[in-house]
Amino acid sequence: MDISSVLKQLKKLQINGVSDDTRYLEPNDAFVCRQGKNYRGSDFIIEAVLKGAKAIISEIPMETVVVPVILCDNIEKHFEGILTAVYGSPWENINLIGVTGTDGKTTTASIIEHLINQVYSCGYIGTNGIRYADISRPSKYTTLPLCLLIKTLQKMKQKNIVYCALEISSQGLIDNRLEPMEFSIAVFTNLTHEHLDTHKTMENYFQAKIKLFKKLKPDGLAIVNIDSPYGYRITHPRLVTYGIDNICDWQALNIKGYKNYTVFDLKTPNGIIKNLKINMTGKYNIYNSIAAIISAAESKVPFSKIVKAISNIPKIPGRMELLTKNENFKVYVDFAHTPNALRAVLTSISDAKNRVTVVLGAAGNKDKTKRPEMGEIACTNADYVIFTSEDPRNEDPLDIIKEMISTTDKKNYEIIINRKKAIREAIFRAQANDIIIITGKGNDEYFEQNNRIYIYSDIIEATNALKERKN
Repeated sequence: MDISSVLKQLKKLQINGVSDDTRYLEPNDAFVCRQGKNYRGSDFIIEAVLKGAKAIISEIPMETVVVPVILCDNIEKHFEGILTAVYGSPWENINLIGVTGTDGKTTTASIIEHLINQVYSCGYIGTNGIRYADISRPSKYTTLPLCLLIKTLQKMKQKNIVYCALEISSQGLIDNRLEPMEFSIAVFTNLTHEHLDTHKTMENYFQAKIKLFKKLKPDGLAIVNIDSPYGYRITHPRLVTYGIDNICDWQALNIKGYKNYTVFDLKTPNGIIKNLKINMTGKYNIYNSIAAIISAAESKVPFSKIVKAISNIPKIPGRMELLTKNENFKVYVDFAHTPNALRAVLTSISDAKNRVTVVLGAAGNKDKTKRPEMGEIACTNADYVIFTSEDPRNEDPLDIIKEMISTTDKKNYEIIINRKKAIREAIFRAQANDIIIITGKGNDEYFEQNNRIYIYSDIIEATNALKERKN
């Protein structure tokens, strides 16, 4: 059956939703039997029917299925057409703001959401979940699979969402999860060592990232961090640069860091804004804030509202999230899982008055080349390091840690494989004015080991240890 016949069948059956993944299938959706990397859609037909699928779209006949089977001669070729036939093109009604880069995507996209929501309605899709209107739910993806993404955008359209800030991963770009969409704004935060297990080289990694800029609308805006060496290589008819260390269109000057906030002057194409205050610390958060400010200004948010809102950015879960309250020491949880992010976090809180302990590991079945660098960064920039397990998946966690310490000559560390025990030990040993940073997982709610996924949270474990210490 050709695509026109498929679409007629969908219309006849009054199908208003499709899904290629039973985890996100809703009652009365059509289930699409796609061929995945590690699965076949046909293996999940019974589950789809039990969850309320109204029809099955398949390349082969299925006589035993109790719901209508719509035959399609080439599902992969026509998949986008099926999606747009059912959901339309919601990105034509929503201004998409894509944020890509190795680090800073979640924070930048979240600040964009916060600033634009001062005037307009703005959604968010990324590592920290899906948010719009009165909806807030978790997500296991940085960039949603195409089917789920279009379905989500359609729901945003129905709620009259005008803008959406999306985190765009390199994996999402090379998997063509954004193929039919066009963006109003694309932001490049930086490019540092990560994901070389997938991309093999930094050049391949960069080429994957810049695919986003080819998806800009004809009048779209490219916002690029020029302090990143890769930023100079991004070109676009409408290009705006930002940074701190190099001359650019939007530049932070006269930076003054305080205990819980940062003040700086912001040079813009229209003049200098004096004493801009953000309620965040660290050089990396200045970058994140400037990119968000430019995005909001381009989205017609009045600058008076931007200046006011940027001083009151809501807490971003898992990003230097402070868990202590009345204790005489501090415990933070942070998502930092790349060499650049780990260095940025540790250098941002380094102070001769404070003893810094970091708890960290490295994920299994991921980029192994970054492990020695992360171990060296931790031992160099922290007073003490507790190496532990972090989603080892099918690797031996001790082998991962051995790789992390393979090049350091420092001795300011110990190994505690059990992550819960490592966190507990760090907290129970804390003395006055100490700073403990638990890195790698942020606000993740799972732990992966030996082909199993367990319910787990660094935030919960640290909070429990703090309560236990008090008692």
